[in-house]
Amino acid sequence: MRGKLLPLAGLYLVQGLPYGLQSGLLPVLLRARGLSLTHVGLAKDLLAVPGTLWTAGFVLTYKLGEQGAGSLFPLFLLDRGVSTPELGLWNSVGAVACSIAGSSLGGALLARHRQPLPLLKSVLRFRLGGLACQTVLLFHLDTPGARLGPSTVLRGAALLSLCLQHFLGGLVTTATFTLMMSCSQLAPGALQATHYSLLATLELLGKLLLGTMAGALADGLGLHLCFSLLLALSAMPIVYLGLAPSTVA
Repeated sequence: MRGKLLPLAGLYLVQGLPYGLQSGLLPVLLRARGLSLTHVGLAKDLLAVPGTLWTAGFVLTYKLGEQGAGSLFPLFLLDRGVSTPELGLWNSVGAVACSIAGSSLGGALLARHRQPLPLLKSVLRFRLGGLACQTVLLFHLDTPGARLGPSTVLRGAALLSLCLQHFLGGLVTTATFTLMMSCSQLAPGALQATHYSLLATLELLGKLLLGTMAGALADGLGLHLCFSLLLALSAMPIVYLGLAPSTVA
């Protein structure tokens, strides 16, 4: 019985395949192909906008060092004796207030017709200096028996370094989003919203990358080498700004 059914099934398959392709499968395949070609064409149009590749590289990397340090340094302070309520206050309410203040200052400076690239060059240097001070504090405190006692200068400096980094981070973010908008305005009108969404997605991806990997890096490299790497990553955007094309300068 099985031997008779197999040739019959094969015959039905051969006879029905052209009709199936014409009526159902073929239109689906053609639509999928058309959709893929549309997406490929859209991607080419987006990447053809002047300055897009450079801006994409910048937004992917400008927060790497800052996000890594921002994830690890509060945990380090917790290990060195800072209480959870105190750290929570400084790293939540204080951090948000400082970030808003930095963003507001960035908006005020840009409203005075300051270009985002020169502003970024200055602020990124300040951010690198702040992270360098934070790294020096970590190296000093990462010794056997080191603790951050109440009302000590080191304790105040460590907590203030958190707020300073959030302040400068807010300023940098505002200038960067202005740069992204300037780049998207070079795209054709119908593509500007999609172009900006692409850059915003890449910016978020860059923020998440080191934030999620920071713990693994610290475990694998040790705190000293890990923070040295984060310091180098924070210096990288300063160098990268020197490669900016004239279209976004």
